[in-house]
Amino acid sequence: MSNYSEQAAKLNAGFWATKCLIQLQSDIFSFANHEYQIEPMTVTCRRRCYIKATQGGWTEIEVLRSLWAMIHKHHPKGDLYTFPTATDVDDFAKSRFNPLISSNIQAIGRFVKPAGKGTDTANLKKIHDAFLYLRGTKLNKKISDLSESTRLRGIPVDCIKFDEYDLMDDDVAAKARGRYGHSLIKEEVFLSNPTCPDEGIDAVFQDSDQRHWWRKCRSCGKYTCAEKFFMEDPERCVGIRADGTGYIACKNCGRELSIDWNDAGNGTSEWIPDYKDKTDFMRGYRWSQLTSIYNDPLEILQQYRDPPQGNLGDIMRLRLGYAYLGDEDRLTPANVYGCCGSYAPYFSDAGPCAMGVDVGQTKHVVVGQKIGKNQYRILRTVQLSEWNDIHDLAAKFNVRSAVIDIRPYEDSARSFQKSEPYRSYLCEYKENSTQNVSYNEKTGIVSANRTEILDKSHSMIVESGRTVIPRRCPETDEFVKQMCKAYKVKELNKKTNTSVYRYRGKEEHFRHAFAYFLLAAGKSGMASVSNNKVKRQAYAINELRN
Repeated sequence: MSNYSEQAAKLNAGFWATKCLIQLQSDIFSFANHEYQIEPMTVTCRRRCYIKATQGGWTEIEVLRSLWAMIHKHHPKGDLYTFPTATDVDDFAKSRFNPLISSNIQAIGRFVKPAGKGTDTANLKKIHDAFLYLRGTKLNKKISDLSESTRLRGIPVDCIKFDEYDLMDDDVAAKARGRYGHSLIKEEVFLSNPTCPDEGIDAVFQDSDQRHWWRKCRSCGKYTCAEKFFMEDPERCVGIRADGTGYIACKNCGRELSIDWNDAGNGTSEWIPDYKDKTDFMRGYRWSQLTSIYNDPLEILQQYRDPPQGNLGDIMRLRLGYAYLGDEDRLTPANVYGCCGSYAPYFSDAGPCAMGVDVGQTKHVVVGQKIGKNQYRILRTVQLSEWNDIHDLAAKFNVRSAVIDIRPYEDSARSFQKSEPYRSYLCEYKENSTQNVSYNEKTGIVSANRTEILDKSHSMIVESGRTVIPRRCPETDEFVKQMCKAYKVKELNKKTNTSVYRYRGKEEHFRHAFAYFLLAAGKSGMASVSNNKVKRQAYAINELRN
């Protein structure tokens, strides 16, 4: 390259990638038919996020940006590129990252040096004096209830990128940010298919300036955003050509919008933010397959109308780039408040009662009774700090059976279990188990399939008459909030290449405590008929003290 080109390549990652003719898996890097990548590839900003459908090429451009930044010494401390698990890292390194280096010796490979003796050179690359770390973020160590991945410790970097952010543990971002504590750059990037509204990448995108791709109509000169128009009126958004293929129609005049970004010699599409005042904080990009020339909008519309196997969620999340959960996948506040009785939370009861405890630095406790076949009455939902407080609570409610979360404090949980006079079990969730709930009287362990028991906790709320909870008050409000935080999604089991359903969520402790209560109620016995009469209070409790 000429001196001018070298200087331009140093300042602009997009120019560098095109001038160096970077070889990707299938072809040479180019913005042709990927013009939507130009701005994200070239813009200079501290924070970016991508809420995206599949097959948009976002991982490739962010990997190239990291290599460019380190080769040209913009990130002298290096970059940390993260994936949900170590398996994801290994798959990416072997199938995409390492071939990228070996196929581009002059542009990339000659700068990449062995990382040093005893290091994993597949997942750790040295460029100049900096390191590019490829890491899984599965949090595997618990210290005072603060999780941290040992793979993220001791890594000083200038930039952190979270790929498939929605599949990562809750507090990964907060933990990883400690890695750039001594950097003046502190760049961070989030990428993911969306899952749950207001959670994960959807929440990150809401904090950004929320950019969408707008196309200019050749006929009327007005701009249309395919993603926004489709969600407003999918039938008007997608037109049909004479040959039976689909196109994106202008929202104003209905004419076909040009696929050619550089139509008539000038760019006719651009990223436009919904909230310009947030641009300085974070640029956010929503991308869907409606923007890709490789996908027929009519096919997307047809799948939206009639989802394969009835799975609208996959169309919304993976093709349209919108977070979505069906009613069967998540409880709503209306579902849970619909279970409210007319009584205030109890502070004691003659029992027999059952108790479920989700363990953390704060313990979330649900106490109640089985009052019929698959019928339950919740008496108290409370957050406690000490094990002794749980002991006292159990005594006040004549608890006959309890199920307690075995982790993260297994030693403390076992000690508590041994000290209590009633029957108690430690719950061990089994993700892949197909057996029914199993109580082991010798070990004091109850094993349950995590998805199945949380499914049951869902049905016990949505099925009328199954569960009654105290009337609305601050304590009930918190219970309802956390019950709605868990949601079920379909994920791919990469080992078996089969789809499985799993629950995810953040701050959903009472949902698990309720599930443990249901397990405990199976061993507590039925409450007597006299105790089924609800004790009413003549006043509402506005503040509850533990």
